[in-house]
Amino acid sequence: MSGTRKTCRKANHPTISSKKKVEVENRKDGKCVTTREEVIQFGIKYLEGIGSSYICQVCISHGGSCCLDCRHLKYGKGCQQRNISCTAWLCGFLKFIFYEAGLLQEWNQFWDQIPGQDFRKDHTPPVFVIQTWLEVPNVQLLSQAFAQDLTDLVKKNDNPYYISELNNEIDWYVTRSFSYHDPEVLRVVRKKLKKITRDFRHFQSAKER
Repeated sequence: MSGTRKTCRKANHPTISSKKKVEVENRKDGKCVTTREEVIQFGIKYLEGIGSSYICQVCISHGGSCCLDCRHLKYGKGCQQRNISCTAWLCGFLKFIFYEAGLLQEWNQFWDQIPGQDFRKDHTPPVFVIQTWLEVPNVQLLSQAFAQDLTDLVKKNDNPYYISELNNEIDWYVTRSFSYHDPEVLRVVRKKLKKITRDFRHFQSAKER
């Protein structure tokens, strides 16, 4: 289910102006000239394309929030100042879906190209170059199935902090299963992650299709 990395020389990104496309074609190193705003819009479209909204609807309606206490968040209106760092960031649930679909490494590698990331803000220049874009993978069914599992699990748990606690726990283990290298440590971490997510039956079924 891994997505596809596009070399910039072959990419025809829809929001690059004609002037910038010429500049891309003329670069001998094959890199793309892009803008901060274009990368943010790309990230948003990618997340929309993989079905992140299915997860967010369940999570937010049950007390979860990626943006809790952020000064750029307005009640009833949402985010008032998009930035690179928040666009690139994944919650534990999305990180798990990316990990299981084989997308996490290329997602991280894409954002590693983008300079200036910070906590809930960025210092990214308005124009810069990158090596590759990503194609949006077809994994919406996975996100829908995961959201259904979340909905079912919330109904079985009276804990008002269940969603947040589960998200944090999954995030902890996915991060370590992706970054650790010791075989024994990886075995233990992945076993624990499998145990935590054993009740995500719709998701597992969708993954096997």
